[in-house]
Amino acid sequence: MHPLLPLGATITRSELHTLLGGRLQGRISPSKTTPVISLFTTPGAHDSQHDGWTGQHFHFQGEGQGEREQQIKHGNRALAEHVLTGRSLRLFVSAPGGLVRYLGAYRVDPDIPYVQVSLPVVGDPIHPPRTGYVFRLLPEAGTPAPEGVPAAPPLKTETAIIERDLALPFRPQPGAERGRHLTSIEQTAERLLKDYSDHLRLLGHDARRYHVTPARELLPLPVDLFDHTTNELIASSGSVARTHMLAAFGELIDMRRFFAPTPRRVMLVPSKPRPDLADFCATYDTTLIWPDGEGQFLRSDP
Repeated sequence: MHPLLPLGATITRSELHTLLGGRLQGRISPSKTTPVISLFTTPGAHDSQHDGWTGQHFHFQGEGQGEREQQIKHGNRALAEHVLTGRSLRLFVSAPGGLVRYLGAYRVDPDIPYVQVSLPVVGDPIHPPRTGYVFRLLPEAGTPAPEGVPAAPPLKTETAIIERDLALPFRPQPGAERGRHLTSIEQTAERLLKDYSDHLRLLGHDARRYHVTPARELLPLPVDLFDHTTNELIASSGSVARTHMLAAFGELIDMRRFFAPTPRRVMLVPSKPRPDLADFCATYDTTLIWPDGEGQFLRSDP
């Protein structure tokens, strides 16, 4: 690094631009005047939501905050190919007073340089998630563990299945920390799960919930409910509309592969579906369960 900027030093972006070159704005700032790419993380910001220190890597979210999928081009490409172009990576974190603090030199992990994640569209929680990138950065020799940055979960090389607390809300609430509220259909799915889990426990069943983090994925996926007594994997749909039932069916297909012996598929719905959708579930060996309006549940096995 430039001798005038030691580890832990603070500087303004404009002063850094004069010193090293690069963009005055943006998270990824390749310089045309020095062999440096400056990276900027802002804890708590939308564009830094996956940034953090795992104890071995610094996870750095790629740039691109619109509705489109992130791509390996522009700043993301410069970051991904920094070794090929002979550039070093220098990481900075936002500091009070409009300053940035220098955290040290990093390099992209050559074995797994990045992973893909789902990102919400900022300002539009209803918009379908888009694909983004999280780069895995290794500190160069002499670079200490970064201070003043969030902790991040490490990338797992094997699938992890972790039990969740039944007392907590059944489904994660993406964006809840940014003021997002569950839709009425999501609330219905939540209520169904709570009522059915209570029903199973009264019957003496061993019903649990899980998070599954597939190998080489960062984000855990929710398993709505698993009845170990009957070996049934249960997904809740807050509506009997086709799109919502198909989404619940997709969750069952996705999550079933992680459990052995292979569980039966069960879809929890708020009311009896119309014949065509009931036939669809029967064709694909999926049991339907819905409340009878008197505190019990009706069941249609394929």
